[in-house]
Amino acid sequence: LELMAYSGNHNEPDAVRMSTILSKRAAAHVVHYLHENGWIQQIETANGIVKIPPLPEIGLGPRTVVCIKSRNRIYGYLWVQETSGELNEEQRLFLLAAAKKAAELLEQNMSGSYKRQEEIHRWIMSLIQQGNQNEHDVKMEAELSGLKLPNVFVVALFRVLQATKKETIRHYITFIMKSLSGPTFFIENSDQWIVVIGSSSVAHHAAINQAKTLLYKLEHDFHCDLQRDVMVGIGNEYRSLLKMRQSYAEAAEVIKIKRQFCEPIAYFYQDLGIYRLLPFIYEQYKRQRYKNEQLMKIQKYDRENQTQLLETLKQYLKNDCKIKETAECLYVHPNTLHYRIKRIQAIANINFDSFEQRMMLYIDLLLCKYKGDVVADTQI
Repeated sequence: LELMAYSGNHNEPDAVRMSTILSKRAAAHVVHYLHENGWIQQIETANGIVKIPPLPEIGLGPRTVVCIKSRNRIYGYLWVQETSGELNEEQRLFLLAAAKKAAELLEQNMSGSYKRQEEIHRWIMSLIQQGNQNEHDVKMEAELSGLKLPNVFVVALFRVLQATKKETIRHYITFIMKSLSGPTFFIENSDQWIVVIGSSSVAHHAAINQAKTLLYKLEHDFHCDLQRDVMVGIGNEYRSLLKMRQSYAEAAEVIKIKRQFCEPIAYFYQDLGIYRLLPFIYEQYKRQRYKNEQLMKIQKYDRENQTQLLETLKQYLKNDCKIKETAECLYVHPNTLHYRIKRIQAIANINFDSFEQRMMLYIDLLLCKYKGDVVADTQI
């Protein structure tokens, strides 16, 4: 909620009005409260005026609000602080007329802005989709169009998991982006959002730090669950615009891995650890027609006896072969886990004292999950 204009103070302003005027935008906790309690949705879908009662929990006094919109495009809102009682009919009609006129003026003034925004988005998508461009030509095109280029950037992908929260999360992300230093771009592409986060600084990890700020605010200021509400993947930081395609591919790989594994995984490609090597290991395994005979035996036993020894093995290896931690993770008694481990050893002849064997087994188990049935058929 960016401040576009405000009238003089004829009475004592409340806390929200004062902070909005001083910072030129509504505070994050105010935006979050209005979204979470359905006020923004009610204002945007109403055909007329919406009355908001005093909301002392956020320091907001009584308001009369009308949405400024035209042809299903929302340009903003008119907020009237009620200091002398409710508006009469004449004042309400004047407010509606003012909103209509404001919508007409904003539509005229912003039509060029929207067109330019679409051109920029097409230009960015061409960088992502085409891999045979020239750095000099790309920079020349940007300069001719008057586009401010970042010194460094990362590409972030957002895939909303809760459809009912899509518009709210979009609003939160674009709200936070305006507070970041450096050029940023938001592009809606199919079922995901592409966010290019740039920085004017040349400092190491400048764009990465901007991305971390965005995620921190999204999670802490707006209480967005980055595991259940939205899936996030962020590529590496680059200076060359020709690397935008690479950063996008890395962000997409993070999303792909997150969709395959039902467990918390890093948002940044650089922090994926062993997960970032899975595609390369998988291709090597396919060429060699590699199969892990030990895991095949456990998989066969699970299938015939309706057991979960393969998952037990994965968690046991993941927890460094520690009984207590693994039992807690699987919600079983330590004695039950001891029995399962002995069963696994008997079936597959696994030596848990060998670090190399433990590492190989864990990587193969990850690949099983990474490629699903395809890997199960060709590798294990």
